[in-house]
Amino acid sequence: MSAKETVQVKTQQELDTALAEGKFPILIGTGWFTVRGSSHVEAWESSHVEAWESSHVEAWESSHVEAWESSHVEARDSSHVVARGSSHVVARDSSHVEAWESSHVEARDSSHVEAWGSNVAVHVWGSPASVTGGVQIAAPNLRTAEDWCAYHGVPVKDGISVLYKAVRDDYRSAHALAYIPGTAPEAPDWDGGKLECGGGLHFAPHPLVALEFDGGATRFLACPVAISDCRPPHPDDLHPSKIKARRCCGPVVEVDRYGKPLATVPAQGGAS
Repeated sequence: MSAKETVQVKTQQELDTALAEGKFPILIGTGWFTVRGSSHVEAWESSHVEAWESSHVEAWESSHVEAWESSHVEARDSSHVVARGSSHVVARDSSHVEAWESSHVEARDSSHVEAWGSNVAVHVWGSPASVTGGVQIAAPNLRTAEDWCAYHGVPVKDGISVLYKAVRDDYRSAHALAYIPGTAPEAPDWDGGKLECGGGLHFAPHPLVALEFDGGATRFLACPVAISDCRPPHPDDLHPSKIKARRCCGPVVEVDRYGKPLATVPAQGGAS
């Protein structure tokens, strides 16, 4: 399976068509868009987006996003986000976020967050971020893979942790690497941990967190990973809820979205 084709859209009809055709939409202009389901889109310029359910939106420039239910939004530049329900927002640069109800916000750089209600959790990464209200949590300085696991509640036994990967129907990631149950995938492009993205296998501490990185995923794998094979986190990382590793040190097992093992018959093949 190849990566999704990117297409620019300016109207709701063009957006709906792009999603129906399995393409990756980039919303541009000053249009008003509504995104539902597990769709993943990028909003640019002065686009106005309403995100519902489990939608994933990356907002750039002066985009305005209203996130509802379990939507996930990454806001950059001067984007404005209004988060409600159980929405998760990562705010960067000079983004402005208004968070309500049980929303979760990660504030970075010079972002500004206004949290309304005592159930709003705001993780503050770095001193420039400005936060008003909510439950403010100073994010720790994670320097090692052990630190990362401890922070995310991932048990480590004998130097091995169990991390999670969200994949498509054919057990392949969005970048076409196979995570077939019963096999032990290894990165063909391992860069020694130099960069945060690319050059390795990427994992999350929980299946639902893994889903945030691929809205089109339908299956989940529990993956044994040696701490010694992991790239240490860095304070400037853009995605602190994932970690990169060279390989899986044992067979991966299919699980449900809550981490419970499924009765999957191992298939033939391996990482490719």
